[in-house]
Amino acid sequence: MNYREVSREANRARTAIENANWEGLRYCGNRFERGQYYREAWKALAAGVEGKVDLDRPVWPGPGHPCKHLLVLQRSRDLGDELRIIRFVDHAARTADKVTALVEPRLIPLLSRSFPKVEFVHRESDLNDTTYSHIAAQERLAYWFGHDNSAIERSFLPLQAPALQTVKRGIGIAWFSRAMGKTLPSLHDWAQALQDWSVRLQSLQYREQNAGFRKLCELTGRPIRTSRNIDQIADLDAFAAQVSGLRGVLTISNTTAHMAGALGIPCVVVLDNGIVTTWPYTSFKTPFYPKTRLIRRREDSWLTALQKGREVLMSMVNKQQNPVP
Repeated sequence: MNYREVSREANRARTAIENANWEGLRYCGNRFERGQYYREAWKALAAGVEGKVDLDRPVWPGPGHPCKHLLVLQRSRDLGDELRIIRFVDHAARTADKVTALVEPRLIPLLSRSFPKVEFVHRESDLNDTTYSHIAAQERLAYWFGHDNSAIERSFLPLQAPALQTVKRGIGIAWFSRAMGKTLPSLHDWAQALQDWSVRLQSLQYREQNAGFRKLCELTGRPIRTSRNIDQIADLDAFAAQVSGLRGVLTISNTTAHMAGALGIPCVVVLDNGIVTTWPYTSFKTPFYPKTRLIRRREDSWLTALQKGREVLMSMVNKQQNPVP
């Protein structure tokens, strides 16, 4: 985004606030985030969440202002967006007396282990206004503690999966998404990229049979460990444990990418050239996940992009296993 585009989007966001156009604010916030104008993104997205809440409590004005009990509102976007910014509840808990966060129930075990200073409750819980002194959207906390690339990088707090009893082994892969508008590598592209890769392969694909798991194994001509024993849609804690037990992850843009990134597992996300809300327009890195790299297809074939992803991932994995003294 250039200056003129940023200025135009800022005017659109102000108009959306005046007209209580919450969906319009989400559109503006997404555009700002992709352009890495994080302060503007968080302001727009937070206003869109807080403006819809029927709670007679003030919005928390940030660090330095007393707060007896902060209620962090439930997410307004996707699970990946929440995994990306939920760390900021822990930063808020360092300055507020008490923090309660509304999340979906399948996240509660993972988040409670990761951020023990925060109380996590079902996002559909009945709320009593008098219990809380202030409210804040997750993006409001991001505004205070992650206003630019440097602040976001410094804010990283890895999620804590259930403790592992084994050595990390294998590389995880995820190749399919039901989300509309994504252009993805074909099973043939994946098979060619995987067939001569001398690593143990673990599927991290949700609903893998519907995603063509058997066909991928057939085309690849080598074993791929199934993920069917773990339902990542229902049990995110078990999924986090599975991902944390791997040396690295090669994936398209999906929940797997965010889980690996939030856990601090080396991860490469292979992207087409289209717009994906989560990732910056041009950068090969994201400030949210220190061990995640982005590979865009650009003018390459999907196969070439996947092979580049392989190379980058193994370089990261080997560097982690053999750090420079």
